[in-house]
Amino acid sequence: IFLFIGDGMSMSSEVALSLFWHGQDKMLFWNKFPVQTYMTTWSKSSYRDIYDKNNFDPEKGYDTKIAGTLPYPYYKTDESEQYFKKQFATDSAAAATAMATGEKVYNKTICCDKQSKKSISNIVDKINEKKEYNTALITTDKFYSATPAGFFSHNINRKNYKEIAAEILSKTKPEIIIGKNKLDEMNSFAALNGYYLMDASEINKPQVFDLVNKKLFIKLQRYLVPQPVEKFSNEPFEYVSETNKFSDIVLNTTKLLLEKKKPFFALVEVCDIDKANHKGMYNKMLGAMYEFNETVKTIYELIDSKSTDMTFDNTVIIVTADHSTGMLRFNEYPGKGELPVTYTVKKDSTTITTNKKISYKTDWHTNELVGCYCVGAKSDVIKDCISKQNIIDNTDIYNILNDVIL
Repeated sequence: IFLFIGDGMSMSSEVALSLFWHGQDKMLFWNKFPVQTYMTTWSKSSYRDIYDKNNFDPEKGYDTKIAGTLPYPYYKTDESEQYFKKQFATDSAAAATAMATGEKVYNKTICCDKQSKKSISNIVDKINEKKEYNTALITTDKFYSATPAGFFSHNINRKNYKEIAAEILSKTKPEIIIGKNKLDEMNSFAALNGYYLMDASEINKPQVFDLVNKKLFIKLQRYLVPQPVEKFSNEPFEYVSETNKFSDIVLNTTKLLLEKKKPFFALVEVCDIDKANHKGMYNKMLGAMYEFNETVKTIYELIDSKSTDMTFDNTVIIVTADHSTGMLRFNEYPGKGELPVTYTVKKDSTTITTNKKISYKTDWHTNELVGCYCVGAKSDVIKDCISKQNIIDNTDIYNILNDVIL
């Protein structure tokens, strides 16, 4: 099972990449998947009433009468725009928790009830109990950041980084961890807990040790998203020399998991979409979106190649976002190869200027609908969750994973 999460991937981010790359909408790789829907992402912090998980009104989390049943840019009114600006939005911790546990929580909490402070069992807990699957945590962010933490740990506060990292390494113990790490003491702690430490660039190189029988703690270094090439004639994006491509990292990690001859659940997150949208960095967002698209494509093609034990009868790919970020709006759709943003770099700062074709309405998250796409084994399970409005909730991701895995 592959769960791909584009952190902060609004529908307008998807449209932006498709327009730049192809000159038209809905040309990303997952746009051809057989199951496609939209997803609500609201948390307890967004709910406009006292929340009772056994008796609640989803319209008080996301009001379809105001916000619509389609995301921007397919639906927009003055009222919906004000709604998204004013409505308190989820954060990555609550969003990941909803997908991993099937339960809504307050922002900042990781698989934990804020009031009782009790942990909530997540999908990885259940996988580990059965001992039939390996798990993999793969992210371009710190391995203990909110999204992976929501699947591999439990904590009252997403900023308790050391506690979260320690739980992942000593209790949840995914077979392979790939991410950034700014907690130096966790290197030795990982080794003490049976992990073999290495750099992401070494995955596909000859090793002194056989990696198949080892738990791997792989530090993501020398990673930068590619840069869009304005008015490109050949490749639409270019990579900095010696940069590790995330698609290659995920491909090589998948091959390692397959060598272990055991089914696996892989969480794969690209965080840079969110980071770029927070700062209104349109070009960087395009690069992160491209990297995400290519990573999904690489795994799909590996399955489709019939060169491994994976087939679309025994493997499923789910692509979605944890939430929308930035409220990107198009005043006029940019054309193919057009970058409506310029960057002026000065000694101490960078000024971002748009040509008024695009604008960001906020530097934070919104509760806009995000996309959800699925292909492969038991993908019909998602269809059972889709409402008459063609919407699922992020808690349905847990139900889908639970059905597929358990």
